[in-house]
This record gives sequence, structure tokens and C-alpha cells, in this order.
Amino acid sequence: MDATGKIRASKSKKKGGKGTQVISAADEARKREAIKVALRQKLDLERKALQVVERLLEDSVTEEFLIDCAWHITPANYKDTVEERCIAKLCGYPRCPNKLTNIPTQQFKISTKTNRVYDITERKCFCSNFCYKASKCFELQISKTPLWLRKEERPPEVKLMNEGEGGSSGQEIKLVDKPVTETDIENPDSGKDPPLPLVDSHAQHLIQKRIAVEKLSQSLRDAVGTLRLTMSDVINDINNLVRTFRFTNTNIIHKRPEWTLIAVVLLSVLTEVSPLLRESLASPSSLEYISSLMSELKLEDKDLHNLVLLFKPCVTPQT
Repeated sequence: MDATGKIRASKSKKKGGKGTQVISAADEARKREAIKVALRQKLDLERKALQVVERLLEDSVTEEFLIDCAWHITPANYKDTVEERCIAKLCGYPRCPNKLTNIPTQQFKISTKTNRVYDITERKCFCSNFCYKASKCFELQISKTPLWLRKEERPPEVKLMNEGEGGSSGQEIKLVDKPVTETDIENPDSGKDPPLPLVDSHAQHLIQKRIAVEKLSQSLRDAVGTLRLTMSDVINDINNLVRTFRFTNTNIIHKRPEWTLIAVVLLSVLTEVSPLLRESLASPSSLEYISSLMSELKLEDKDLHNLVLLFKPCVTPQT
């Protein structure tokens, strides 16, 4: 190829390169614009969902509005609605105008009518069994598809429950006829799906004991590492001590830091019979941990000492 041909080929390549660059830049611009449009649509849909949630926080809403809401919110939005209404002391079901009164504090309810044990964590947000069941029925009909991907879907045909269709006491805990044994209570990891008993006074005590052991075990797992212990070092002694306790539906309800304090108190009590615990709790790291825990609960070291003395007969706590 002569010099003139090389120059023309070179110019042709350069022109082709510029054209490709222009096309590529245009494609990138279109992609960026498409992303912006999609983000705006997503934000608009989320903004509308929040507006719907705000409307659902009113004393009560119409049946038509609630049915229409199912297409504009997600299950998470609806759960937020229920929680916000509960905080405002309103029944969690948006169709109900009732106020919440006498809200139970316990997590579990033992129904002597149905011989069932229920977790009433969610149920406490509603004024009645019917409203709880009607709310769950509505929630299950809300599409789980993200709002911005629903263009290809058809709106669901939502049906609301009618008064008189029954209700629910809460989430049922699996219940079988096999009785609970001491092994089930004291070694919950051996099978804490350990069976629950039918309802009678003895069975209720075992259930309460199981709840207490479960909470204590959770707190102990958090504490034993800091105290330079293992669960195997303490669990047998703790179970033997807990076996002597008398439980009710009120003295097993505590917050997480309070359960940790109870665990430390019981470990301190057991120092009387366990040289290993006595040595461990006397270490500088353990003393610092216990002091921090007491400070978090706005208590003093003498308060821990007084709690330990409650387990010792004929000893008067300090004032």
C-alpha cells in the first residue's frame, strides 16, 4: 500500500473510532437517565406508601380504603402501621376505633379454655381476638413483591373478615400430650423441640420454670466468657438452684439486663459451694464487668451484696 492509501485508512479508522465513542456516550447517557427515572419512581412509590401508613394511623379507616391500601404498601409497611397504632394506644387493626386498655405485660398466655399455650407478643397490639385475626388475614393478602416491581402484577382481590367469624388468642405454641420431664426443663438443648404439657397447675409451673431457665441460659452465655467460665462450669449448679424456686407469671418477666443481673446474683450465691466460681468472680475483670452491669442498672455494689443476702437465711441486708 502506498503512502496515500495508508493515510486514507488511518483517517477512516479515526473517523470510525470517534463514531463509536459518540454512540457509546449516548448509550451511557440513556442508561443514566433510565436509572434516574427508575429511582424517582421508586422514591415516589415509597413516599406514597408512607402517606398511606399515615392515613392508616387515624382512629379508623373505611373498608374500601383499607382494601385499596394493599396495593400501595408492603407487609413491612403494614407491620409498622400496627406498631405505631399500638404505641398510640389504638387497636392495631385499622378498621377498629377502639382504644387499648389493660395491655398485658407477659409474653405467654395459657388458655384453660382451649388447653393451648400462646405467644401474645403481637396479640397485645389489638383490642380483641377478632381484630388480631382480621389484621393477620389482611396482612397475608398484601403482595410481597417490591412496590416498583408490581407493574406486571394484577392488584390482589382483598377480602376482609366480617364480625362474628371468630378470632385468635395469639401465635400458638406447639402443644402435645407428652408430659414435660425434669430433663426437658433442665437440658433444653437435648432435643428448651421439647414438648409443652397440657394445662394444669403443675404444668404451668413447669412452663414458667422453662421460661426462666431459657432466659437465664441466654444471659449466662453472654456473661460466662467475660467471667472466664464456660456453660458447663455453671449450668448444673444453676439448674439445681432454680429447682428450688417458686415461679409465678409475674416474677419471670424481666428485661435483658435484669436477667443478666439475676444470673450474676445466682452465680454469687453459688460461690458458697463452688471454689471455681469464688475464684472467677474475685478476678479484676469479673469485678469490672459486674460493676459496669450495676452502673447500667443504676445500682450500687452494695445492692448486689444485699440481693445475694436474700438467699441466705437469718441475714439482714444492708440499708
